[in-house]
Amino acid sequence: MPALSKVVQPVPETCSAELSAGEALQQLLATGADALLVEKQGTIVGLFGHREAVAAFDDGSRPVERYMRRPLPGRNVADSLESGADIMYREDTPLVLITEDEGPLFKKTSKTIGIVSALEVLAEIGKTTTDTASNKVFLGRRDLGLNVPVSPCQRACPIHQDIATYVDYVSQGRYLDSWLVIHETNPFPSMLGRLCNHPCETDCKRGWVQGPENAVSIKSLKRFATDYAWARRVKIDWQRAPENGKRVAIVGSGPAGMTAAQDLRLMGYTVDLYEREAKLGGLLSASIPHFRFDIDQLEWEMQMIVDMGVNVFLNKNVGKDIKLEQLFKEYDAVFLSVGMMTGRILPVPGSDLPEVISAMEFLRVRSYDIMPENFPRGGDVVVIGGGAVATDAAQTSIKSGARKVWMVSIEPADRLPAFGNELVEAREIGLTLHTGVIVNAIKADGAGHVSGVEFIRVDESKLEFDPESGKLLINTVQKLPGTEHVIPCRYAIFASGQIMDFAQDQGVPLTPRKLMEADTGGHTKLDKLFAGGDCVEGPSFIVNAIAWGHRTARSINEYLGAAIPRDAKPITVIETTDDHREADYYNREEPPILPADKRMDMTPVELPWNDEQAITAALRCFQCDTVHHVDESTCILCGACDDVCPEKALDVVVYGENRDTSSGGFVEICNTVLGEEFGGKAGKILVNYDRCTNCRICEDHCPVNCITFQRVRFRDDAMQMIPLTPVASRDRMPANAV
Repeated sequence: MPALSKVVQPVPETCSAELSAGEALQQLLATGADALLVEKQGTIVGLFGHREAVAAFDDGSRPVERYMRRPLPGRNVADSLESGADIMYREDTPLVLITEDEGPLFKKTSKTIGIVSALEVLAEIGKTTTDTASNKVFLGRRDLGLNVPVSPCQRACPIHQDIATYVDYVSQGRYLDSWLVIHETNPFPSMLGRLCNHPCETDCKRGWVQGPENAVSIKSLKRFATDYAWARRVKIDWQRAPENGKRVAIVGSGPAGMTAAQDLRLMGYTVDLYEREAKLGGLLSASIPHFRFDIDQLEWEMQMIVDMGVNVFLNKNVGKDIKLEQLFKEYDAVFLSVGMMTGRILPVPGSDLPEVISAMEFLRVRSYDIMPENFPRGGDVVVIGGGAVATDAAQTSIKSGARKVWMVSIEPADRLPAFGNELVEAREIGLTLHTGVIVNAIKADGAGHVSGVEFIRVDESKLEFDPESGKLLINTVQKLPGTEHVIPCRYAIFASGQIMDFAQDQGVPLTPRKLMEADTGGHTKLDKLFAGGDCVEGPSFIVNAIAWGHRTARSINEYLGAAIPRDAKPITVIETTDDHREADYYNREEPPILPADKRMDMTPVELPWNDEQAITAALRCFQCDTVHHVDESTCILCGACDDVCPEKALDVVVYGENRDTSSGGFVEICNTVLGEEFGGKAGKILVNYDRCTNCRICEDHCPVNCITFQRVRFRDDAMQMIPLTPVASRDRMPANAV
């Protein structure tokens, strides 16, 4: 690190280079030295002192020395730099871990090579970015003068996962580190690694350059890291705030409710979780068929949340078994995250026949490994609907023994709302599509059982779709008289929408759409009551529900005024990132799936990647979270970086030149005055990070080697990874469930 090289001082005689870091620090503590050790590959190479930092970095705007001084902790910092760093941060001594990579490409590891004072080193890197960049989102530690760029994928993610970091860690072979980064904001990576709608990939810069079909496989890399952690049976043991004596009831154990339960326990609240089903998970475990994910991994993730001390009450239907008014009396706050678990059956003639069922109820029953009543094994089934739920119900029907399954929709085949890959998989195992029609009636035989479904064609040329959501505008549907026809079947499944099933007599404010009325933070008009997830937004994606859980937990904490911070602080980590240009030769690769003849039961269909596939996919990432670090003492403003940049993302401006300087999205990364040997000229370097692809050609062509690429992130040290105790048998009921 150029900034570090300026201020490292030789080790004094009192600290021999043969001493371990722990031994040397003990000697420094005994002498009262105000400095931090710097170590590389096990050898102590120098000290970083605050006075030297002032001399190296003071430009008239830096804090004076007395504000920078931080005493070393008055204790033994143990034998390793990482444990020493942990203690020092708990003693309120700002520090930075400096890491470097070692080892071959597919076995690369990262090791800590030093710890230095955070204040000035981070300020030096912080000069490479500014808050005024109109096209770049920044976050960071303002007290350290630091801004950290947020990559486009992280910006697009509803839960703002640190995607570039966990993808980069996979490329280095640091799979467990990747999983830990994912878990900082995502409690269910096993689900999102398979089922996320991945808006991050839509906004991936690799996709901008090579086309949207070639975005980095972010979702699949999340699944790979999670598979690795699951195979080793590790878990997150969170460090929690002290109990604050306040109680919160959460109704519904879907992704929103479980996420809020985790966050509130971290803040020190007592959390009671009420679930009307006989198992946890809500939408995740009771609506999504098991061939789409690994149920054991989901239970592992939910158990980690329960093990934080969440009290679980199963088979408790709030609104019926327990009145909401009772919860208001017993708890300081109540969060309703009941989802939209009830399917809608269209009121057409015959919809009340015994062989008619909603897709949501059909999938719920099958999630318990039970066959729905009247399901015709060996018979024909018609699924009415064209979305993801319809596709799930259709495939589940095939895997449950139906002879032939039709999926029938109003939308034409090229406008079906279901995901394309799901339709392909369904058709490969025998699904028949019938599009451009609307249901007219359910036909019955003489004994009062379903004998078929009557449809009528619609005028597809008149259909219109919402330009933003892509959903069909139902008022544009026009039937074509005389086109009625019947598809014979013995069972009809309606996948025609979902409704919120919560007792209407509980006084919960509702919108005209019969959804709960709440703002984006989950606040309702009723005191103590919060609501979030699908019951507020309508049917949405899993990642959106997780985001609701995070936001509502913060709102509850603010409402109760118990903002007790966790007894943990983020450790700032500076990493010099790898050159991934060889990845330009790799194309996106999708995870393999089982062949069609092996997909006729509920076995998960998506197969895992091996190490080489995952690392290759991760190497394709541009690492948009890294920034240029320019050593201003070395830069000669030669303009070589500007000349070679293929994206025209750099601009070297020498003051006094008769030309316009760059504007509109460019941020300053260097501002320097050269010595007399260069005529004393002054200037600056600007970069547009929305154009920059981190190709590092500027780094290669810099004649004085003043450009490096670095990532700065804040690691949450409240997370501890521990091995799970092996169990002889699986018990799917949480240990503390009532």
